[in-house]
Amino acid sequence: MTSTTFPAALADLQQVWPMPSRPRPITIIGAGGIVRDGHLPAYRKMGLPVAGIFDVNPETAKALAKDFGVEVVHPTLAAAIAACGTDGIFDLALPPAVLLGTVEQLPTNSAALLQKPVGPDLATARKIVAAIDQRSITAATNFQLRFTPSMLAIRDAARKGLLGEIVEVEVRLAVYMPWELWSFIPHLDAVEIPLHSIHYMDWIRSLLGEPESVYAKAVKHPRYPTLADARSSIILDYGDRVRCALSLNHTYNYGPEHIEATIRVEGTAGCAHLTVGYLVDYVKPVPETLEMTITGVPWTTVPLVGGERVPDAFGFVMANLQRFVAGEDTVLDTDVHDSIRTMALVDAALKSSRQGGVVPEGV
Repeated sequence: MTSTTFPAALADLQQVWPMPSRPRPITIIGAGGIVRDGHLPAYRKMGLPVAGIFDVNPETAKALAKDFGVEVVHPTLAAAIAACGTDGIFDLALPPAVLLGTVEQLPTNSAALLQKPVGPDLATARKIVAAIDQRSITAATNFQLRFTPSMLAIRDAARKGLLGEIVEVEVRLAVYMPWELWSFIPHLDAVEIPLHSIHYMDWIRSLLGEPESVYAKAVKHPRYPTLADARSSIILDYGDRVRCALSLNHTYNYGPEHIEATIRVEGTAGCAHLTVGYLVDYVKPVPETLEMTITGVPWTTVPLVGGERVPDAFGFVMANLQRFVAGEDTVLDTDVHDSIRTMALVDAALKSSRQGGVVPEGV
């Protein structure tokens, strides 16, 4: 596409997050798959220094450190915390059940990035935020979907008014998710909503604000008998002018034909349609495709020059935290105090799923 035909309004959409001018060293607590696939590749790509790593499984930490050139593998959590102190940034890449106990050991006036969800439930999330406040910790949550280049572009278009009044947000998935990759998942009371669709609900909050209520139903699948659930249908209630619906099937196994992984944001002046490439094939992701139309401009493919969700968005969320701590950013986009609202929305969705719908009279 030539510069004479590509609309300037779409060319100028934000897709990246600026890096801190003086990056602080990062100490990673946890050495699971998400660190290998997301955190460390992003930090290496963007020049964010990693000072050390700790995991309860020393061999896992040593292997990861060797593969990514991390010089220090801490023998204990206490040693990792002492080494990072308040000069560095803690990256708590941990399962939700152990976040509270770890946060309670962090030093006063430190800074930390917490893996989502913020604890296993809303009550624990509130305890985590209370512990953070008690220690005056600057903390963000790794809701990296907000920082995916395509999502940054869509949100920027909405902020600039290019889409007009937003009247539709729809997330539609029929994909295969290899849930077996995560050993802790079978032990959870709920899976799809708190681990996956939590990202969409958090991103939608950043786009539309707080919904009035939520309707949800999460269901099992025979292929995963040990999982509490693997598919969800969710409606976020934004009044009588916006339809916001999520249809999330992570067990579709008849592809590549008829795989669906799309997000559509429709307004009165324009529309954005995203093909979520990294979900089309989770093991072998393909690039995302973002198309937009605005008043006076036909459907146009927006070149995604900011990278992909994995690994780039992982680096952008860390960059926002580092820049906020340094005073270079005025807003911490995924501040834990904002994230608690996402946790409350997740909690409400889970309650809705358990309570069920309205039974028709006479049945």
